[in-house]
Amino acid sequence: MEHHNFRFLKGREYAFFHEDVHLLMIDFERDEKKEIFRIDEQDEDGTYILEYPGELYIEQIKEIITSIFFVQVNEEHREGRYALGAYFTWQRKEYALYYDRENLVNQELVFFRAAATGTGDYELSNITDEDEYREVVEHIQERYADILGGE
Repeated sequence: MEHHNFRFLKGREYAFFHEDVHLLMIDFERDEKKEIFRIDEQDEDGTYILEYPGELYIEQIKEIITSIFFVQVNEEHREGRYALGAYFTWQRKEYALYYDRENLVNQELVFFRAAATGTGDYELSNITDEDEYREVVEHIQERYADILGGE
């Protein structure tokens, strides 16, 4: 059986990591519906093989990412619109890494510390400690080197 490529006409695809699990969210914005699949592997021709991870897993992921998946960041020259690229724990703290969702050529990434608010949502905050910031950058470069184009 040969592989087929598919594209959703009314859904936008966003790849991201939850810890070390590579996932794909398809956002059907008009219907306020989001579907999540696990990216199992990628064929040589670039086709991604998706797996349905199960309803319980999907609900657990949605509880974490729903309130922080899309963010707007005020930058010097524009208001950047970013999508979650990775949600991970390091040194017992949670972090969220974002990529520019409107300009995929822009390779600038931004990240924040994420904290549960106790109401089911998560709150993002800037990392002001220079040592923590440097260490998180190093951790991101090591952990996601394959995706970021590292060695």
